[in-house]
Amino acid sequence: MRRLVPILAVLSLLPAGCGGSAATSGPAPATAAFRAAFTTQKAELTALGEDVGTAVAAAPRRSDAALTAEFHALASRARALAGSLGQLSVPAPYRTELTALQSSITRVAGSLHAIEAAAAAGDPQAAKAAAEALVANAELVKSSDGALSAALGLPAAG
Repeated sequence: MRRLVPILAVLSLLPAGCGGSAATSGPAPATAAFRAAFTTQKAELTALGEDVGTAVAAAPRRSDAALTAEFHALASRARALAGSLGQLSVPAPYRTELTALQSSITRVAGSLHAIEAAAAAGDPQAAKAAAEALVANAELVKSSDGALSAALGLPAAG
């Protein structure tokens, strides 16, 4: 486990977004409804990012078995979030951005599952590779979230 901890430290780079809506002048009802629904999902994304950071911070005090369970739960949450995004009724102008965000969150879920597997196997090389993929995928989430948030007039991730 101790060999996995330095590798997992890079997970703290997973972006945590800032939720909230900004006032705009009269969006179409479908856009307003989508903005409200997306704001809720954005809050879930923020919470997930914070929880990944907490898991990383606690990793030095955790066994491989505990890390396996924790990263499994985080990966499941990421996958569920991607699925929830896919269920939103999205106006056409935002479909591309939402699809990109959903895809990047799915990739983060895969990276979290890979870290889970590395912890279960006690494999620091696999953990390193998974952590590197997680960082890259987290950057995609941040970029995709930023593009969609900007299009909707929401604050960017912070």
